[in-house]
Amino acid sequence: MRALDLTVAGRDLMAPVCRGCTWWQSPHARDAALRPGWERAVEDEAGFFGRALVDGDDVIGWLQAAPGRLVARAPGLPAGPPSPDAWLLLCAYFYDEEYLAGFQRLLIDVAAALKLRDVPALEAFALRRSDPADRFRGYLREANLFNPDVLEGGGFRTVARCGDVARYRVDLGTVVAVPRDSRARERVKAPAAAQPV
Repeated sequence: MRALDLTVAGRDLMAPVCRGCTWWQSPHARDAALRPGWERAVEDEAGFFGRALVDGDDVIGWLQAAPGRLVARAPGLPAGPPSPDAWLLLCAYFYDEEYLAGFQRLLIDVAAALKLRDVPALEAFALRRSDPADRFRGYLREANLFNPDVLEGGGFRTVARCGDVARYRVDLGTVVAVPRDSRARERVKAPAAAQPV
């Protein structure tokens, strides 16, 4: 398995429902024509607007993110607006919604990629009162919010609350940015494991 940047050129990695979605991009309009221009603006800033997890030719899922100032809906959300220095996790889509390991991997990959681009922080909106049945889901698609337990497990902390919605933040200065598929990682030689006698 490997993670790929979501870019305008590779937007076909996403399902059609996501390619036309403008829920985060506009608080009012549902015009899919807004989406390509928004993707270009985010990509111009950092080179991508999210990460996709693939296994061979199969797409497992993706996680989207953008600078908070380019997310028109965010200021109006409870516990908003996002901090001016932060990128915002927008949404995630996994064909198996309970594939938590894939979500966690992409969360780490997005944080590492942003750190390498000198982004100071990553934030996300989460539903504080989550259903115990959602413990294996990182993103609660029907609410367009993240699972707070999963975010906290990834190093996020609460920065604002309003009702059942909280805004979480991880300062990327604390993240060690070594991509999983890096050559540096390949050069590390693990010692031979001790064998029982």
